[in-house]
Amino acid sequence: MHVTNSETRAGMKLNCAICRGVVLAFKMVSVELITIGEIQPREEHYLQLEQGNILFFPRTPFELSEAERDVLRATGLSSSSHHKNIAYRPAADKVTGFDKSMVRDPENLHAVMRAYSERVLTFLRTLLPRYMENCRIDFASFRPQEEEGRDLPTKKRNDLLHVDAFPTRPTGGDLILRVFTNVNATKPRVWLTSDPFETLAQRYAMDAGLAQIAKPRLLETLRFGTRRSAYDRFMLGFHDYLKFNRDYQQNCTKYRFEFPPDSTWMVFTDIVPHAALSGQFALEQTVIVRRDSLAREQHAPIAILEALCGHRLAQLHS
Repeated sequence: MHVTNSETRAGMKLNCAICRGVVLAFKMVSVELITIGEIQPREEHYLQLEQGNILFFPRTPFELSEAERDVLRATGLSSSSHHKNIAYRPAADKVTGFDKSMVRDPENLHAVMRAYSERVLTFLRTLLPRYMENCRIDFASFRPQEEEGRDLPTKKRNDLLHVDAFPTRPTGGDLILRVFTNVNATKPRVWLTSDPFETLAQRYAMDAGLAQIAKPRLLETLRFGTRRSAYDRFMLGFHDYLKFNRDYQQNCTKYRFEFPPDSTWMVFTDIVPHAALSGQFALEQTVIVRRDSLAREQHAPIAILEALCGHRLAQLHS
């Protein structure tokens, strides 16, 4: 299907030397930036996201006033090491993680974060109605700090390539769709990505412990009151495995994208390995998309991992 008024271009490949001895054994798929000009639901939008591409909107396709942007750019992160970002929790209608000494009007910040979340969700219901029908609404967040040079522990570093997994909010095999907006007035947000999950899993999943985690006796465990499937346990470990894997970080194929001010983009961040190299003042909304809502369910990371290990890694939806 042709996407009206759209443009497709691949990210700049920074390193073509990945695994020269075994490259023919794996399917190498580039990550592409798909520029969307017409806000209508199209089958191709679903397929592009599931194949590991990024849907890109050069101008933010929903309202975000300059006054609202000013509120965000004047907001600082809490000094607590517990917080990487400022979070808005739609279910509780609560904002956490901000420095009260750097916010003149906390209620105003709350209103802006809630408005961003609501507008993104309305936009997604128009663009991707299949995903939104039975999705779970997760957190929105604001990233006020400059990513370049942040002093964070390795597990929390955003500038290292990784796929997303949430320690306190397991997905059970559903997918993490995230919408980002750059509200910086002048500077782009710079990302690196690498080849999508199928290639990644074929190369590294077994070394990261997939076979051991997939054993039937470990399919479900109760931890901190949360049911965590074998899939979620693997993905949490895989997130850390990739960040600590020096060979992967240095030698994998990389694609560089610069997202300019006032642009918005969306991506399955558990399909696409990604890293934020630089940029300040970005908004984000997360939605958990049911795997049975996908256009091609075989693109789900859980389906790829189950095919590799030969075991079910999470319970199916009823």
